[in-house]
Formats: sequence, C-alpha cells, structure tokens
Amino acid sequence: MLGAADPVSYYRSISELARPDHSSLLQSLAYSRDQPSHSPSCVSVEPTPVARDEIHLIAQAAYRGFDVALADPFSAPAVGHLLTDLHHRLVHEGANVALVTNHGEIIDIALVLAALVLALSDPERSFGVLGEHSSVEDIAGRTNLLVSRMVATRQVFSIPAVEVLQKMSRVFLSLPQTTSRRRSRLTPELVRANNAAMRDELSRQLGVGGQLLAMAASGSQDLSLAANLVQRVRATWRHRRGEDPVPGASLHLQPLYRGTISLMLMTRDVLPVALSLDPAKPVCVIGALTRVRDDEDCHLVMEWIAGAHESATGIATVYHRHEDPLLTQVRAVMRS
Repeated sequence: MLGAADPVSYYRSISELARPDHSSLLQSLAYSRDQPSHSPSCVSVEPTPVARDEIHLIAQAAYRGFDVALADPFSAPAVGHLLTDLHHRLVHEGANVALVTNHGEIIDIALVLAALVLALSDPERSFGVLGEHSSVEDIAGRTNLLVSRMVATRQVFSIPAVEVLQKMSRVFLSLPQTTSRRRSRLTPELVRANNAAMRDELSRQLGVGGQLLAMAASGSQDLSLAANLVQRVRATWRHRRGEDPVPGASLHLQPLYRGTISLMLMTRDVLPVALSLDPAKPVCVIGALTRVRDDEDCHLVMEWIAGAHESATGIATVYHRHEDPLLTQVRAVMRS
C-alpha cells in the first residue's frame, strides 16, 4: 500500500500534521525525491555519525540552555555508574534499553538523546576499571530514535531534520493514530500500513540485541493547563486526586498507547527521564535503569516521571493511565 501511494500527495498530508505551536526551530521543508525519508515506503533511515563536537554545537543552537539543563546532568559524576551499567548492558550483555521521557516539546527526546550520546562518547569517560571507551560511531550504530513522520517534512538550520537526527542515531518514522491525524488527509489504512512496516523493521533491529531505543513515551504532547484555568476542572480534579487543585499551573501526561507499551516490554529495560525545557526553570531528572515486566510496570514508570517532574518543577503533574474524565475536561478547557 505504501509503495502505491502518490509521493507528493502523501508528503503533503504528512506535512499537515505539523501544528502552529510546534517549535519554531522546525521549518517547513519542500518535498524532494532525492530524500529517502520522503518516499512513502521508507520507514527508517540508517545513522550517518559525525564528530561529537558537531552534535554538541547543533544541540546548543537548538536549545540555548542545553549544557546546563541536559549535558551537565548526564555528565555529572553521580551518573557515572549508571552510564557504565548502560554501556555494559548494551555492549557486553546484548540487552535492549528504552530511553523514555515525557513529551513536553517536539524536540525533547532528540535533545535528551544528544546529551546521553555526548556523555557516553566523552573521551575522558571510561567504563569500568579496564578503561573501555565508546565513540559516537559505536553509539549511533546501536541507537534508534522513534519520531513522528512529520519530522521528515521539517528542516533545522536549513538541514533536513531527519539528517540532523541521523548524525547520532538510526531513525524510525511513525504516524499518530490519535486526534492529531485528523488534521491531515491521511487515511487510517495508510497510517496502519506505515506503522506496521515501521514496527517490523524496528523489531528486526531490536532482535540484533544491544540496542538503545529512544522515544517520548506518550504519542501526544503533554497538556499544560494555565493557572487561571485550573479551577474549571476542580470537581474532576478532586475526584481524580482526592484533593482540590493547587492554585498554580498543572501538567498532564497523556496515556501510553498500546504500541508504546509493547515497545517498552520488548526492550525490557527502561531508562526514564523527567524533562522540562521551560527556560525559566529547566529540569532533567535521570531515573535508574528499570526492568518492566507488564503493562502495570510501564504505567508506574510514567507515574515516576510525573512525580519527578512535579518534585523538580513545583508544577502539579498528573499522568493519566487512560482517557479519564479529568483528561477529557482538560482538553475541553484548553480548546475553549
């Protein structure tokens, strides 16, 4: 089905997934038959690793506070043992690990991954007492980044966004099966065909073993409810949390989808990160490597991310396991 789709029409429909509130960093990119990711049948692209200084420079340009908010936490001495454990699991044990964040900004998971790649490839860092090191080339070959296919229609600093991501990772392109799909003319059949092909290629890659899979866990971005709107959800908030809403703003992490849960269980080991790119108070809280055995464990990981975000930012943060009345009302208030 993907091979039969008209490339230009398909690309135009994918581009319509972009929202006005998506990062201004991502600019529209014209269709080109020379771009592999613009072909409907392409659901993944291989890494083209570059020097770590180039990755660092791009990350700094993409987010001014990158060093303080992200690079420093991943390079902190306290995280050294975790990085060594991650290296040994990937390289020597052949284990797969999912790097999971909340989904505040469209670029968040890419920035988190850049910080991790820079920390792991630091020439001053060794793993264990035998002095093992890793390079960007080594890491990129076993790193996989799952993003919305919409990213393939964007450019960053006049470079196709997918090519930027390829500098540190293999890239897999998925399509949303949520309300965001309704902004485009994509048929459900095309969405299912893309995601089935993508999952098949990703499953084969994970079957190799020793793979890092980076993804923003929720398929929909977090919903930030302003302080002046919180009181409008007082009744459902009290029913959901057993307390009145706090007077300030709140953040709502949307439910994990079945596909995301399946990927977390497929990797088995998860590295959770709670993230906020708010320039006023950026936050990056790195959790411990965690084994997930069932759906409940995956939801508990997201609840840990929500709790860590709330503790670090002071913003009431709620993870919704399913489409509950509070989440429905939050969406309605934000649309009104």
